[in-house]
Amino acid sequence: MINILLIEDSAVFVMGLKLALGADPSFAHVDSVTTPGAAVAYLNAHPETDIAVVDITLEAETDGLALLGILHEAFPALKTLVLSHYKNPSYILRAITSGACAYLAKDSSPESIVGAISDVISGKCLFFGETIESEKILRIFGGKDNLEARKPQGLTRRELEVLQLTSYGYSNTQIASALEISVNTVDSYKERIKGKFGLDSIVGCVAAAAAKGIVTV
Repeated sequence: MINILLIEDSAVFVMGLKLALGADPSFAHVDSVTTPGAAVAYLNAHPETDIAVVDITLEAETDGLALLGILHEAFPALKTLVLSHYKNPSYILRAITSGACAYLAKDSSPESIVGAISDVISGKCLFFGETIESEKILRIFGGKDNLEARKPQGLTRRELEVLQLTSYGYSNTQIASALEISVNTVDSYKERIKGKFGLDSIVGCVAAAAAKGIVTV
């Protein structure tokens, strides 16, 4: 059962999205907040939350794109999906490098949004919905070959850093020190990396990433 937090300041959009999500029996609980501060407070109080659906144009001091980075650092196990009116490649790239697993336009169908949430929860990443032109997505990744090389893993910037340092032979303690995060957070990143590669060992992930040119050994 999936617990969802909507971070969205449009009451009308929240109402419609809750209606669409409520029709799926796999979604146990859907709650909503309107500001970044309320989102952080909610997640601190509800660590069982599985995924946050984020609007990037929040009417607050911190916009949704900046909030993604905050959530990624503070709640590394939380998955994030962006829903936005904007289809600008620069926004999409910022969202992905800030840890978002999916970026869908708000004119996506309810079925597409529900499906993307389920896919992200299952460990798949980098979904763009059906209304963002493929040319824009390819431009972000530097062409089709680069997109296909990254898409199966969907590594975030921090996960890539952890994987690269692992490939250099750094211990968890050394990685934690280098990135100024806790050892437990390093463990969490490694678990997410293994999930994205579909492998049971981080060594296997390093080997697979090296073969794809994602990291150097």
